[in-house]
Amino acid sequence: MVQEGLKLFALYDKLQELFEEGFHIIPSHLMIVKSKELSRVIDSFPDAIDEGIKMAKMILRNKEEMIQEAKMKAERIIQEAENEKKRILDESTLMREVEEQAIAFREKVIQECENIKMKAFSEAESVRLSSSEEALKMKDGAQAYAQQILGKLEQDINNLFQVVKNSQQYLSEMRNDNADDGTVYQKSERR
Repeated sequence: MVQEGLKLFALYDKLQELFEEGFHIIPSHLMIVKSKELSRVIDSFPDAIDEGIKMAKMILRNKEEMIQEAKMKAERIIQEAENEKKRILDESTLMREVEEQAIAFREKVIQECENIKMKAFSEAESVRLSSSEEALKMKDGAQAYAQQILGKLEQDINNLFQVVKNSQQYLSEMRNDNADDGTVYQKSERR
């Protein structure tokens, strides 16, 4: 599970590296990055998150195997106890005492098996919840990061739009000033 967390940090580091290697068009506002690399990193995030969920499922499967193994062990112990009880009863006149001991032993084994089963279930549930929480945190972090990038991109586009508007206004003012001076501009005809 720790390894899947490291995969997410490696993806984050790769994003940082792409940012640092990017070509700045407008410093601190607009840059170009390798789209294939960025796409590959972004596409890898769901796989890294899915690894954590797969690990939790594997632990849940192991829990079922542990419970099944505990049940088989309990049945084997119970069967051995039953066989031993029959043997002792055939050899002894203390039938009641042996029977009581066998029942107590059987109940003890059943209780121990129940305890093992409950412990395995509790541990598996804890791991599942932890993995789910971790996956949700990672997903929320990735979404917040994407939102931040999109907000910055929107700001950069708005700034660029303002530069274009200001340039258009400046050219229009120059044209009006020149028209007031008597300078005439003619458009060349294109063919």
